[in-house]
Amino acid sequence: MNTRCLQTPQVKMSIFATMRWIVNLFILFFSLLSVAAHAQTTDEQLAAQYFANKEYDKAADLYERLLSKSPSAGYYYENLLDAYLNNKRFEDAVKLTRKQQKRFPGQIGYEVDEGFVLTKQGQTAKAIKLWEELLNKRTNETEQTSSLAMAFQKRGELDRAVDAMLRARKKQNNPYLFCIQLASLYADTKKTDLMIAEYLNALEVDAQLMEDVQGFLQAFLQYPAEFDFLKQGLLKKYKSNPNNPVFSEMIIWMYVQRKEFGNAFLQAKVFDKRYKEDGGRIYQLANLAMQNQAFDDAIQMFTYIIDLGQDGSQYMNAKMGMMDAKKQKIMLALNPSTADLQSLETDYNTFLASFGRSYVTASVMRNQAQLYAYYLHQTERAISLFQEIIQLPRLDRKVAADCKLELGDVYTMHGEPWEAMLMYGQVDKDFNEDPLGQEAKFRNARLSYYLGEFEWARAQLEVLKTATSQLIANNALELSLLIQDNTVDSNEQPLQWFAKADLYYFQQQSSSAIQWLDSITMNYPRHTLSDDVLLKRAQISQQQKRFEQAVSYLQQLLKEHGSDILGDNALFLLADITQNQLKDADTAKKLYERLLQEYPGSFFTTEARKRYRTLRGDALN
Repeated sequence: MNTRCLQTPQVKMSIFATMRWIVNLFILFFSLLSVAAHAQTTDEQLAAQYFANKEYDKAADLYERLLSKSPSAGYYYENLLDAYLNNKRFEDAVKLTRKQQKRFPGQIGYEVDEGFVLTKQGQTAKAIKLWEELLNKRTNETEQTSSLAMAFQKRGELDRAVDAMLRARKKQNNPYLFCIQLASLYADTKKTDLMIAEYLNALEVDAQLMEDVQGFLQAFLQYPAEFDFLKQGLLKKYKSNPNNPVFSEMIIWMYVQRKEFGNAFLQAKVFDKRYKEDGGRIYQLANLAMQNQAFDDAIQMFTYIIDLGQDGSQYMNAKMGMMDAKKQKIMLALNPSTADLQSLETDYNTFLASFGRSYVTASVMRNQAQLYAYYLHQTERAISLFQEIIQLPRLDRKVAADCKLELGDVYTMHGEPWEAMLMYGQVDKDFNEDPLGQEAKFRNARLSYYLGEFEWARAQLEVLKTATSQLIANNALELSLLIQDNTVDSNEQPLQWFAKADLYYFQQQSSSAIQWLDSITMNYPRHTLSDDVLLKRAQISQQQKRFEQAVSYLQQLLKEHGSDILGDNALFLLADITQNQLKDADTAKKLYERLLQEYPGSFFTTEARKRYRTLRGDALN
């Protein structure tokens, strides 16, 4: 029988009414929920406001109501507990912790909190007794111990957190439990020796933690005595675990942190021989030494790799690295000896005879050309070598362009400005929109300035003020302003003399440069070029390695012209000489700080801030 046929209109109406009633019931239910949620949100906001205003009784009333509805809400519990304690309602606070213990019997934190409240109430002995019972009862298992220690730590009871973990170690007969956690607590309580011991214990169990441990140690170790703790701990671990490479690596890392590259090399040699690394680690260490200007140590490391034989994977790189270390050492020397210069030249010749003259060895050829140009003062040989490099097959276009720029500079030094312009022009044409092309355009404009062609130079410099390279744009702006400020009248002779001095400075002919500067000072004592003359004298003194005299000129410039355009240039150069030549880090730090304060918009701000932070010690963290 088809029952659908039996549904009368009255039955259908009854079904629809029932469905409508159910829908309305759901709507009412969710509306009530929404109202309740809104009320709870309003209560929570009001409670937070009372708490912020230190109206703790009013806040407590609301948090009691909120917590009764949501007993597991930690935020309500914490604020209610704080409200009780701030109003010295200690009995209510104790009751609260005990009530939470009954609600959540497995959560140890509430038991610790009861003792915490007792200490606030002045019942310290009672709190200690309670905590002692917890320590005895809850340190049999690792998970419970961890929860207990975290609860103590949360309430500032760091020593008891440590005690919990140490008891668990003893009960479970495992001296390696909680190494990282204990190390962190010891760091917080300034127990550096214990912190180091725990981190080293952690490495003994899991060598994969090495990078993490290094990061932790780098963050906390600052003073030599602390590194001595680390050294003692590492040597002890190394002797007791001679087959565990992690402690050898840590010893090398420690020496690198202290910039003791010679000691790091001694340890790395042992590592290299034991694990047959073919000098790979030592090559990396040598490059670190180079970055830190430890050139003698780097040379020793490169020599070790070279002595491993020509079949070694790092042989050629080590050869090149050693020559680069010798070159860098010469560049820093006050008066490099002729013997050192000739030795480096011999090294270059020997290397090129062995490995050939190709795009692969172009960097060595380039370094040799620079040696001829700037140290042996053999500009013709430098020119010839740069020309050879540029013609090498398969040479990277940008490397070739860089060499053309350098060749242009050497032509300028050699007194061949038209050849220099040709080189600069080629790079400008080939790399028109590239920073290389902009650099070429700047050097061409600078050369025109050297030659006294001020209008032409300034026209080129105007274009470069919007260069993509900030350095080029800044240099173009400074040179353009120099020309503009000193060609306002018909007498361009002072600027002509200064340009000649600038050219002689570039050509490393200091005495001729000084003669032209003297001419300006004698004939135009109050000229607008006075600050430029002082800066150029300082630069010449620096070139001559007469750093105290350079400092004197810069100090005079700052005193007489500190508010002028070259003030920040002078201050940055003064800080640089103080830091890198005079090795006075404290004074240099003050000078960088002064630059940041007095010249906030300076081009040198970014580099000055970086150096200031390094000298302040931020790089250790």
